[in-house]
Amino acid sequence: MNFTLRVKRFLHRNKRVLFTTSMLMLVVVMVFAVALASNNSRAIYDNDAVNTSTPSKITFVMPIKNGVIIKDFSNTSLKYNSTLKQWESHKGVDIKGADDAEVMAGYDGEVVSVENNYLCGTIITIRHSDNLQSVYSSLDEAVSVKVGDKVKAGQVIGKVSTSAKSESADGAHLHFEVLLNNVKTDPALYLETDNK
Repeated sequence: MNFTLRVKRFLHRNKRVLFTTSMLMLVVVMVFAVALASNNSRAIYDNDAVNTSTPSKITFVMPIKNGVIIKDFSNTSLKYNSTLKQWESHKGVDIKGADDAEVMAGYDGEVVSVENNYLCGTIITIRHSDNLQSVYSSLDEAVSVKVGDKVKAGQVIGKVSTSAKSESADGAHLHFEVLLNNVKTDPALYLETDNK
């Protein structure tokens, strides 16, 4: 009996088993593909991820008295950076006040870092409840808080400056970010403003 005939008989006798096995394998592959796709849908880099979920009940006070937002948050649309002369995403809001305007904590929390960075200037990060953090960049080096300090909403933490070299053409201002579960989200969802 030749090989081809043996294969045909085997397939004919075992077609139900083969069909069931094939269907099970297909289901396993599909489940694996769906799981892999949902896992890959998360951003690869947490710093570049953007949260679009509904904000918590927390409302931040405007970090600069009578401050005006001069550049909005953007994730999918690009904003022009006049300092670097390029289009880029802008994962915070820029708030302008007087040239020596005081910067206030947006909400009650604990200072978790105070650092200096050439592109972002002097930065203060405050941890709040509900897995929120607020980040205040382009501050003057002489800040009013240190790591571990508990702050209240409206408490002065520093002053605006041009310390953020990546946005120095915009003059003295605050670059303000909000992170939910360590993912950058639109601060406008949390800020107490008249134009909400």
